[in-house]
Amino acid sequence: MSLFDKLFHLAYSPDLHQHLKGRATDCEGYHGGSIYQLTSFAILGVSLLFMLNFYYGLFNNPRFTHRRIWALNILAACGLIGLLAYFSAASGMAAGKHCEELHFALFDCLLFAFTEMIYTAVVCLIVSLLFKWKSISNKKIPF
Repeated sequence: MSLFDKLFHLAYSPDLHQHLKGRATDCEGYHGGSIYQLTSFAILGVSLLFMLNFYYGLFNNPRFTHRRIWALNILAACGLIGLLAYFSAASGMAAGKHCEELHFALFDCLLFAFTEMIYTAVVCLIVSLLFKWKSISNKKIPF
């Protein structure tokens, strides 16, 4: 059992979960390419990049000291991660790219993308709380 087995899943199929963990195409164990790891590193990187930009970069300006600008940054990060998660999960839909015993649909890939978007929003909120204290203009955002 891995960390990804214990995390919250937004009701996507267990078969997609096995595929995302890196189930081999011959259905014999797992290969090294886990989509969960790819999206987890992307969530960390994108969240850090967007929040660093908001608190210390281009948006660290009195014109941008509004919660809606902060929320738009988080929505942009969520959208980017959602697209990455959807297309990386959907790329395994073709025959021969996943174990034949696994059955999942594009709707499962959408649910996976929404799950990753929720995780991105949570990570952005946590990073915001860590970065906001040293910001000159955005010290009071989000609260």
